[in-house]
Amino acid sequence: MSGIEAVRAWVHPSFSPIGEPVSETLAADSWLVDDGRVLALDRHRLRFADAVADAGGDRLDALSAARQAMTQVPLEGRWSPRLDLTPAGIRLRVRPAPAQSSTVSVVTAARDPRQHPVRKGPDLAALAELQAEESARAGTEVEPIITVDGLVAEGTWSALLWWRDDVLCVPAADTPRLPSVTAAVLAELARIDGVELREERAAPSDLDGCEVWLANALRGIRAVADWHGTPEHGAPVVAAPTRAAAWQARLERLRLAPTASRR
Repeated sequence: MSGIEAVRAWVHPSFSPIGEPVSETLAADSWLVDDGRVLALDRHRLRFADAVADAGGDRLDALSAARQAMTQVPLEGRWSPRLDLTPAGIRLRVRPAPAQSSTVSVVTAARDPRQHPVRKGPDLAALAELQAEESARAGTEVEPIITVDGLVAEGTWSALLWWRDDVLCVPAADTPRLPSVTAAVLAELARIDGVELREERAAPSDLDGCEVWLANALRGIRAVADWHGTPEHGAPVVAAPTRAAAWQARLERLRLAPTASRR
């Protein structure tokens, strides 16, 4: 493990490297830092603090840790800081960010392994297992789309959005899924533009002919290029993306370099 990826333990008011790996995760958050700039960092801090509180931890301490995390991130390059609440306390790892991509292949997941669908962290290992299973079944790397009672909820690592004509659609609010920072920013941009934002209860087959996106902090918007399976078994034939690149460019322009990242 490189020095930059070393596990750092939070003991207020700072992080210190330790020689112990992160094992059990009770709550987590991560984001992309691109040359010191971050999209909606305050939203990530608040989401982590809320997740920590939901797991029985100290919300204010989590906020302090999240504020200090950026002081550990290099100001050049692409990085993915990840905060974990573990039984031993809050831990930080600063990892190289994953490669950029504009498209993604998906498949309807055969099962839903989530035990804590509205808290990021405790289900991450189970979701990684699900992705490995579904990629083996599809014969290529895919991101599974989780359904609840037959209706789409989210990807294993991403929020799910789709365009029905000129309406930007998301799953209904009562569909159990993580509160996505990136999806929330996209919803705000839609409102600013006067774009109708609609909640829908949709089965995978209902997305036939729609431009479909997966969106998360690390990769931004990825247009669904193909949905593995057949229409007879509920896999939609999605439309070619015409909006994703322009909206991704808007997200990039909203990245800011927070004061806390300057040492």
